[in-house]
Amino acid sequence: MRRLPLWVLLGLILLQPTPHRVSQTVAGDLGDSMFLTWTLSWGAHGLRNDPMSVFDANIFHPEPQTLALSDPMLSLAPFFGLLEWITGDSIVALNVLMFALFVGALSAAHALAMRLFGRGDVALVVAVVACCNSYVFGQQNHPQLQTFGFLSLSFLLLLRAVEHRRVRDGAWLGLAIVAMTLANVYYGLFWVLCAVVVVAMLWLQGVLPSVRSLLPSGLTAVAVVAAVLGPVMRIYLEVDERNGLTRGYEPSNSLLPTDLITPQRDSWSWGTALDDINSFGKAGEHPFFPGFVAMALGVVGLLVGWRLVRRGVSWVRTGIRSEELLALVVAGAVAVVFALGPSPGGFKGPFRALHRWVPGFDGVRVTSRFTVVAFIALALLVGLAYQHLADRLPAGRRRWLALGIVVVVMVEVGGPMARVDVPEGDRVAVYEAIAERPDGAVLELPMRTQVAGGSWAFVEAPRMYHATWDWNPRVNGYSGSAPAGFADLAALLNTWPADDAERRLDELEVRYIVLHGGVEQRTPALSPADQERLVAEARALGYTAEAHGEDWLIVRE
Repeated sequence: MRRLPLWVLLGLILLQPTPHRVSQTVAGDLGDSMFLTWTLSWGAHGLRNDPMSVFDANIFHPEPQTLALSDPMLSLAPFFGLLEWITGDSIVALNVLMFALFVGALSAAHALAMRLFGRGDVALVVAVVACCNSYVFGQQNHPQLQTFGFLSLSFLLLLRAVEHRRVRDGAWLGLAIVAMTLANVYYGLFWVLCAVVVVAMLWLQGVLPSVRSLLPSGLTAVAVVAAVLGPVMRIYLEVDERNGLTRGYEPSNSLLPTDLITPQRDSWSWGTALDDINSFGKAGEHPFFPGFVAMALGVVGLLVGWRLVRRGVSWVRTGIRSEELLALVVAGAVAVVFALGPSPGGFKGPFRALHRWVPGFDGVRVTSRFTVVAFIALALLVGLAYQHLADRLPAGRRRWLALGIVVVVMVEVGGPMARVDVPEGDRVAVYEAIAERPDGAVLELPMRTQVAGGSWAFVEAPRMYHATWDWNPRVNGYSGSAPAGFADLAALLNTWPADDAERRLDELEVRYIVLHGGVEQRTPALSPADQERLVAEARALGYTAEAHGEDWLIVRE
């Protein structure tokens, strides 16, 4: 807790959460940011009102369990709901949650480093290097990816469970794994793989306790994970089977060597200076720049570690938990191998075996995200390098060396946080009107689907966010995947009020139709002429029609 003011200060400098940004804007764009705000809002709403049906989200009506088409973030939803209740604003709640996740990640990395090194100055350097990089700052529109702090926390709890072998240690470890996986399935899968590597390395070094002594903590952790994640995984399997969801390899999202020199756009130090040699412009997720200083110190740390390994006894004098440090570094190296994806350098990579044989990994599209584990290993090597250098300085100068490394890393990887304003004014008027009416299913026209490419997210996700005004089921929706037949259904309903579309609305028991006009996130909606025609035909069918801003609300009663 002593470091908390420092972590808050770092967050204020790097995330730039000014009052306007916190209350009126979201990071990145109005696609995934709005979708994930809806996800958190639905999770909080569902857990509060009907926790047993929380996966039956109000999108893709009448499909069940639609929350399972993407990361549910259920471990974050209660905290988001509390923030939403306190502030009365889901946008403020989202931005405060993102800030808290960054501060929490710094705290978790610091705690892990304190266990390994036992020194506050080293832990400070490790925490900053582990949590400050272009991946973290470039993914500010994805709260589920900002839960990387759970990785450090879970490694810390794993090491404690192995050391103390108590039931309570296993329970805490199990809860951490559950929280991590419910927030981000990718991180849960990656961590379990790397945890196996850590345990194997401890065994190879001869420091792993007997299997029998590990049973109390180990079985407790397994029981906690199975009790919570077992039913959730069953839901995911049912959704995948029902909708025929299979994901093949996506080599474009594999880690490239040039990703390590790809900073976030317009970074303070590099701007576009590296664009000719880095991965900008390539399809997929590629900014994974930890800073040149961090990479250089990581190499120094690797050399120092190798030297200490050869000398053996020198580890004792350093006060470092060398076996645990080595295990985590090896786990980071293994993570990089899998981050290279299914076909590194044109060869068949080991990720193919995971994808084919290990449950859950067949849904991993972005293997480059494995790299987040490697950032922890890199940070530990930087800490080793720093300790090696600091021990050769007078005690009074060590803090200046630590501060210098922290500042340089921040300047190298920091940059402007791109944000966009959340739609307000006339655009929300129709949703406020629906919220004042009796409950009923809603169709919003024109419908967008995965066939429309990027406009699917940019149009439908803000609609979903505004659907939190009333929580009525929507025929529309956006997620990581879509239910089987969704594109065909949308093509039919976009012909409304054709007879076939009208009959389908009767089957779906749709009560409200929203006719969107103007432009939705640079995508033209219905023209005024089309709106007038549809309103006239709706009235001819005996429905009522009301204008709300640029939109019309058709009530099918």
